[in-house]
Amino acid sequence: MAIRSDPHPPEFIPLFPCPCEDSVEDLKPQTALEDTVLVEFQRDPSIELMGSPCAGTNPRKRGRTDDEPLSSEFRSERVKRRSPSTVSAYTTSESYSSLFSKLRYILPGDGDVFIDFCHRSVVFIDKTPCILELPDKFRYIILRPPKFGKTTFLSTLFEYYDVEAADEFQECFQSLAVFSQAIAHRSRHLCLSFRLPIVETMGKLGDVEEDLDFTATNILTCFLLKYAKELKISDPDSFLGQSADKFGLVFDLVQASGYTLFVEVDDYDAPIINRTFDHLESGSRGPDVDEIKSLLDRIFWRPLLAGCHVIDKLFIMGIFPVTYEALKDVSFSDPREVPSFPTFCGFTEDEAFDLARSVLKEPDLHEMRRRCGKFSFPFHDGVAEPVLHPRQVIDQILETQHHCVKPPSLVSRMFAILPLHSDNAQEASLDGLIELVGAGVVYCDLEFSSSSMFDSGGVTWRDLYYAGALTYDRQSKVLRLNNSAILELIHSSVDSIVLERHGLHKFSNTWYICNLHETLQPVVEAVSTILQDLVQSSFGRKHEPNLPGALELLIGNYKSSFHKGVPKILFPPSDGRVQVPAYPRRTPYPRAPEFPTHTHIWELKTLTLRGMWLGANPNDDSPTLQALEELYEDLLGLAEEELLRRPYTARSPADGAMETVEVGSFLDDDPVVPQFLSVGGRILLRVPFVEPELEPEWEEEKDGYGFDPYLLNHIAEDSESDEDL
Repeated sequence: MAIRSDPHPPEFIPLFPCPCEDSVEDLKPQTALEDTVLVEFQRDPSIELMGSPCAGTNPRKRGRTDDEPLSSEFRSERVKRRSPSTVSAYTTSESYSSLFSKLRYILPGDGDVFIDFCHRSVVFIDKTPCILELPDKFRYIILRPPKFGKTTFLSTLFEYYDVEAADEFQECFQSLAVFSQAIAHRSRHLCLSFRLPIVETMGKLGDVEEDLDFTATNILTCFLLKYAKELKISDPDSFLGQSADKFGLVFDLVQASGYTLFVEVDDYDAPIINRTFDHLESGSRGPDVDEIKSLLDRIFWRPLLAGCHVIDKLFIMGIFPVTYEALKDVSFSDPREVPSFPTFCGFTEDEAFDLARSVLKEPDLHEMRRRCGKFSFPFHDGVAEPVLHPRQVIDQILETQHHCVKPPSLVSRMFAILPLHSDNAQEASLDGLIELVGAGVVYCDLEFSSSSMFDSGGVTWRDLYYAGALTYDRQSKVLRLNNSAILELIHSSVDSIVLERHGLHKFSNTWYICNLHETLQPVVEAVSTILQDLVQSSFGRKHEPNLPGALELLIGNYKSSFHKGVPKILFPPSDGRVQVPAYPRRTPYPRAPEFPTHTHIWELKTLTLRGMWLGANPNDDSPTLQALEELYEDLLGLAEEELLRRPYTARSPADGAMETVEVGSFLDDDPVVPQFLSVGGRILLRVPFVEPELEPEWEEEKDGYGFDPYLLNHIAEDSESDEDL
């Protein structure tokens, strides 16, 4: 890591921190780490909130008439900034000014892009080496989850290639890795930036077409204003007029100038996403998705692609694979000729850890792995290094400093419209989310699954993958739940269902009873209620529920007494041991603190029903549904001694070979920590031997009633006077 004087982080997902005064010192960098760039710059307080040249604001939304043109002053004000975001992140509010005066190094703000980083101290990861791998001409469609660095990367390319930014190139890039080798590639194109979320899709199809036409006209006019000198036009404001082929006029000018274009289209799928959610959430009337696609093909994509003779570089970014007819020849796969593409958005684990160490004194790297997960993109040929979600990395850093962060809004909207149950295996449901938590994975072959909410009428598992809720294991062909941020959203969606379905109300005081009487049997009963139901619903499926998943559904339930202060335990370390918060020993229920202050360590192991079948039937690896049901009932009725002698077959963790051992071999005779072993849905428990403590003697009062001195001490501590006793 280096401290540099140039503040232009090209790759970072912004979420503006609002640190409290007590944590300012903790945000100062402690050590110098490789590859992370710290930048020192002063913010100019005179910079106001300002739109960008691509914002394309509809005048009807700004209180103007339909035929009133944009004023040249308005357009000129907007083209002062080349950022492709709709608004700048700057503000002159007192709170932000106060923040800048207190912090030396801060994280980028929400909505920041490359050019925005010039005016304050920012810590960031330098991703510019990827630019040098790009070919001279290309057409790419790149898909990444929301808040994954797409817009930031596009804005970096915009500044890098923009001929108008040549005079500022050294100031912007001199501290970045790309600077020393950039002479032949930089500042050579006229840059045209589109962003589609601004398109309205709620009205009639004619209204949508009018909005699209206005947006395109506004963006192209701003482009002409900015490059009037290079294009040799004297009146860019009125050049396009009422022409029906505005794109063609612009491309002819570019060809005559001798320049070529770098074109970026950000959020290319946003109009389709907006229309789909409008329909699924409220059943609103309006053009259907196919009509919106055809309209975009006709008035945007085909006119844009007709300029390929002057477009050297076309970069299209989005979340979901939307099949526009005009883009059928453009692949959604990451380009093979650019090896670093899988990591150009997102942070490698080393980059995330370097970032955390530069901001926090003692970052919890294990918690970062658990919260941020790892994402890999299966449509890239070859094996790529997984990356962590940048937004979640920043969230983890901010939460360490006790800041509030926002949940992923797109995933929240998708969960909100899920049905309780679906007979279609490709469609997600609330029951499916419960089973996902129980097993940790759900089967889905992404390379052969094409169903999506845009054509099926419901959210699919494939959609959740593209939205960043799940990661894909290409070898096992499963979608995996691997970060606690999404797990929290799942809890908010399914906890009330789990509570009612399994009757968890009767276990409302279980956690306090366990601590007061030092017994884990009530926990076993509560978890068994959930686990056995999940096992029965999984008969015939490739993946069975496990003990960590069932325990997560119990103690992570925000409607239960377990929830307070309990972290997510669905992702235990390799030794299977989890830390579970606990209350002080013998704390009476009415006097228990609001949050646990102690910790239990439990060891969780799961033996699947299929493994028990293979142990008893080594030559039959395809049990019928009825056979599994009979085996399940048999295991529940067995005496524990007999169950411990049953054979179990699974792959050896040492060499991966299949081996058969007795169930009892998974439990220790004298365990160091409590051991929970699930055998096909039945839970066995082993606890360490503890010398019994002498119970406190009871004191006899004059009236004959006995008092526990332990309880008396608690009461006395909170009493204001002896009279209260």
